[in-house]
Amino acid sequence: MIQVIQADLSKLGLQHQEQEQVLKAEDFRDQQSPIDSIRVVTRKAFKTAETKRLQSLFIPVINSRQKEISPDTLSQVMVAEARRHLSLNLSIRDITFALADEAGVQAFQGVIERKKIVCLGDSITYGYPDGPDYSWVKVVAEATGCRLINRGINGETTGQMLARFASDVVAENPAYVIFAGGHNDGWMGIAIREAENNIRQVVELALQQGICPILVLPSPLNIEQLLQNFQGTREDAEKYNHSLQQIRKWIAQYAADNELFTLDYYLPLLDSTGQGMPRLLLDGGHPSHEGYRVLGEAAIQQLQGRLHM
Repeated sequence: MIQVIQADLSKLGLQHQEQEQVLKAEDFRDQQSPIDSIRVVTRKAFKTAETKRLQSLFIPVINSRQKEISPDTLSQVMVAEARRHLSLNLSIRDITFALADEAGVQAFQGVIERKKIVCLGDSITYGYPDGPDYSWVKVVAEATGCRLINRGINGETTGQMLARFASDVVAENPAYVIFAGGHNDGWMGIAIREAENNIRQVVELALQQGICPILVLPSPLNIEQLLQNFQGTREDAEKYNHSLQQIRKWIAQYAADNELFTLDYYLPLLDSTGQGMPRLLLDGGHPSHEGYRVLGEAAIQQLQGRLHM
């Protein structure tokens, strides 16, 4: 649970606490921006609490740089960090922010009360070929009652998803964005470094806007099915598969390095030979109706207890 309260912080005697119990953003001036400093000090607070095996964390918030950082910006960064940390399902279960001013409390409350989840992706998010009513997004929404918004577009790369992030994600004011990209980057032979940079930017933009990013490990391919359904050589199919493997491996490592929760859409569709199960794939790349159902059920299981809205 995440909540905010209004309190007289002067009564907490913060100035008299031991140094290690008081974390200040000013102490992290080597960061690139004030926002980065806030993010670092917030993460430090969570890590310190985890070392003590705390289940509840009370965070007094004093904005000493109001000319540089508005209440909206402060709340977006800190609440997104709270959701990010809680999604990891560690010791902390409850986070309470305390602010002295009404404007600050209202800003935090606005971000905390967000209820939407935007699913940003390609055709595998959209539900190709039959559309959103057959997608994994629909399966999750119907089973959980959560408000998931399908923003999958057929054929899009991570770069194209990044380009519409403001209009399709930020404009919805969601609590979370589930980002499922990479298939078309591999298909089109886009350089892995370009895809990596696009994903980094999506994560950074999300956290700046008070949105917790959840990254998806792309689903597997079946090369024999691909050869039956698409023009191209076996070498083309193998190259596509290799590129997708690189993207998948990088996403997993990047998420681990940055303490981001990932949805695994790879293993649920995988057979014993390391290929996608033919019965769960339509054409070697896109899931069948049953495949979308399996992905949805996998998402439901993996997300259990990790969403805080």
